[in-house]
Amino acid sequence: MGPPVADAVAGVLLLAVAVYSTAGGTDYGAGIWDLLAGAFPRTAEVRALVEHAMAPVWEANNVWLVFAAVLTWTGFPILFQSAFASLYPLFALALLGLILRGAFFAFRKVATTPGAHRTATVVFGVSSILAPFCFAASLGALASGRVGVGHPVVPVWEACLNPTSIMFGVVALAATAFSGACFLVGDARRYSPSAHGPANRAATTGPARAAGSPELVEYFRLRAIVAALATLVVGAAALAVLRADSPTVFRGMTAGLGLPFAIAAVAATMAVAVLLWRRRYLWFRVLAVVGVGSFVFAWGFGQAPYLLPGRLTIEQAAGDPTVEVALLVISVVALVLVTPSLALLYTLDQRSDLQSPPESG
Repeated sequence: MGPPVADAVAGVLLLAVAVYSTAGGTDYGAGIWDLLAGAFPRTAEVRALVEHAMAPVWEANNVWLVFAAVLTWTGFPILFQSAFASLYPLFALALLGLILRGAFFAFRKVATTPGAHRTATVVFGVSSILAPFCFAASLGALASGRVGVGHPVVPVWEACLNPTSIMFGVVALAATAFSGACFLVGDARRYSPSAHGPANRAATTGPARAAGSPELVEYFRLRAIVAALATLVVGAAALAVLRADSPTVFRGMTAGLGLPFAIAAVAATMAVAVLLWRRRYLWFRVLAVVGVGSFVFAWGFGQAPYLLPGRLTIEQAAGDPTVEVALLVISVVALVLVTPSLALLYTLDQRSDLQSPPESG
């Protein structure tokens, strides 16, 4: 391992990636289900629930993405340069998806024609697939060993699109769909479609909000179970690909520091599937967060002490020691200031205490 301060900064960076994968991933998953809602007879209610669930928190979740980018740029500039030199197409597509997703989520609310509303829905949904796939594919590209130090060692297209990067992207889509469905189950249990129409929103009270929608609960319960199983299957497939593509990282995830987290990821995901199958709605959202976050920690610890497997360690990538110390202090202060506010936001949202103002007219 590297110097203690550099290791601590790397740990904070991994934590930021994991939190974004769970918090932001839940929103991406909701967008995926929004796109796939067209076959459901009550499509409007499904999409209304997605909007109701996402509206209070979707912008706040991007704090963790910015935090991770700043930590990488400041704490590990060689890693930042190396990753962008080889993977700039993935990052460009991910950021494009992020921008389009936010813009068309907002545009859909003010669309005045069916065509405009449909276009906004499609762009929002497709962007919800593009962004997480590209972000995760970039992590897979790092794990594959195809990213050189400071400059590309293979063609950019090969660094961006290879078996490991593609499988990481597929795992991300399954995991975000899984966590999104789990949280939408919780939202549906306290969401009453009739209480959120323009005429009734102002009169919505606690009991009305708690009434829930059994049809939507069942709709997302089944999809969460399927997504949980899909996550486990594609996760196993990704490990098989990683074994052939990057044996060192594979060993780290299955027999090294990443093993406890890999076990936790599988156990938590299976537990959620069992709980939802039995309709036991206790702790399933917490377990979903643990499952998705553990997948990220399994990769991060499995790759340690390397940031670029076989090429660049934490110690080699770390910036000036004084900068690392200052960055660690700033990171701790930022987490102390920001985390309670975000925790309060998430708590109020999960209690349905954040409501849109009544519409006039």
